[in-house]
Amino acid sequence: MVSICCGSLLIGLGLNGFIAPYHLLDGGLIGFGLIVYYVFGTPIGLSIFFLNVPVYLYAFFRHRQNFFYGSIGLFVSFFMTEWLSILEGTLELPLLFSSLLGGALVGMGIGLMLRYGISSDGLDLIAIIVSKKWKINIGITIFILDSTIMIVGLHIIGFTAFCYSMLVITMSSIMIMLFTSPRWLSS
Repeated sequence: MVSICCGSLLIGLGLNGFIAPYHLLDGGLIGFGLIVYYVFGTPIGLSIFFLNVPVYLYAFFRHRQNFFYGSIGLFVSFFMTEWLSILEGTLELPLLFSSLLGGALVGMGIGLMLRYGISSDGLDLIAIIVSKKWKINIGITIFILDSTIMIVGLHIIGFTAFCYSMLVITMSSIMIMLFTSPRWLSS
């Protein structure tokens, strides 16, 4: 439970403090939640929560072992993201540093939870399933899925924000790979 709370806190801080104020994207259903937030103004955490429901329903019926802790991770991440929404626009850093720090924080949060087999995002849950089945590092799987989402969001956020968003998911993926690598897992 500690990994869920700490990971969710890092995700909420990264999203609200450094990513959303600059209209940047992250990957996964978090990225789609940010797109919904930018287009419709729906709260970030709420958008992410509802976008994840179909994936978690699938997990409930097909991969029950991943469902229980994943749903707790999703709920706590939703709560932390909404709770920390008061930070949006209060932490002012240059765009480059905000992109790097926001991506690192979100990646550490996701990586910390994934290290213990817990997902905070439906695409992370899918990545867990794919990585187990094909023995691929989960960070690489997430990077591929995140890049796809970035391409979808390109026309909404514009080219400059897209470039900085690619830094966000690159930093996030690096942190996820570090937190989930076998070397770290054995310590």
